Amino acid sequence: MRLSEAIKALLIATKVEGRSPRTLETYRQKLKPLLEFLGDVEVEQITTDDLRQYVAFLMDRPTIYVGHPTHKERPGSLSPFTIASHVRAFKRLFNWLEEEGRIMINPARRIKTPHPRRKEPKGISLEDVQALLKTTRGGSPADLRDRAIILFLADTGCRVGGLCGLRITDLDMEAQTARVTEKGGKTRTVFFTSMTAGALEDWLAVRPRDRGDWVFVGMGNRSRGALTPAAVAKILKRRARVAGVKGPVNPHAFRHGFARAYLLNGGDLGSLVDLLGHSTSQVTKEHYAIFTVRELKEKHHRYSPVTQLAEMLSKESSHDQCSDCKSAGSAFAGSSPARPT
Repeated sequence: MRLSEAIKALLIATKVEGRSPRTLETYRQKLKPLLEFLGDVEVEQITTDDLRQYVAFLMDRPTIYVGHPTHKERPGSLSPFTIASHVRAFKRLFNWLEEEGRIMINPARRIKTPHPRRKEPKGISLEDVQALLKTTRGGSPADLRDRAIILFLADTGCRVGGLCGLRITDLDMEAQTARVTEKGGKTRTVFFTSMTAGALEDWLAVRPRDRGDWVFVGMGNRSRGALTPAAVAKILKRRARVAGVKGPVNPHAFRHGFARAYLLNGGDLGSLVDLLGHSTSQVTKEHYAIFTVRELKEKHHRYSPVTQLAEMLSKESSHDQCSDCKSAGSAFAGSSPARPT
């Protein structure tokens, strides 16, 4: 079997396994440079040394975004995280070939996946969420939709794929819960607070009826179906530009922001593992963090960043009203009654 045939077979198998289109595209994108570097050779001929030379080539490559679907190629070196993603892709390929009995010796087995030192995750701040929400005060359908998107991401900590795949039947407005289906096709329950529920109701009241049963849809005349993750990222970026927000506003920044605020506000790690749908921290989860759905919901409503955000907005509204009262009082005090003559 030639390398090009092996890559194609892996992509088909991955699709049949029910993996997301994004995963398929990642494998396709990351394995293309391997094919270009090694040539369309027989996979049985590829050695561990060949793969090490390929990794060294990636480390020394003077350009980035080669063959990228959206970015133009430009000078620069690949980040350690990008190199690690290429290694994971070809290890997946050769591990699969070995599992399928297509090769007897796995040349990738002795290649270690780089584990670059991660920087502290950059989550969106409450101040930036507040600034984004201010741009949605116009009240147009697009404003109502984007307000609901911002609050749903900030309140649930869900992945953007879960938001884009959300259907109207997945929402339980009375219970303030939603079923989201995320990476790997896994479905789980997320919770949202009254502020987000109100934003969802406002959006659903004006949502176009000819776009299917997706909650978040496009507004253009030619738009059909659910918003894509790229479209959501573009919406948030556009709102950030209007608001003057300089911090991270990509969808995953909301997930990081939720987790960070949840812990800083007193939430515990065990319940956070469940709220985010993670499968890590197994010992903590199995032995110390056993929660019912009701307990998780109570913890979520207490510690969600949107609960704190609602308080901030309420105080801001009260302050604005007080300022108006003071202005009116000053104007009244300035107009003294006429003295009798």
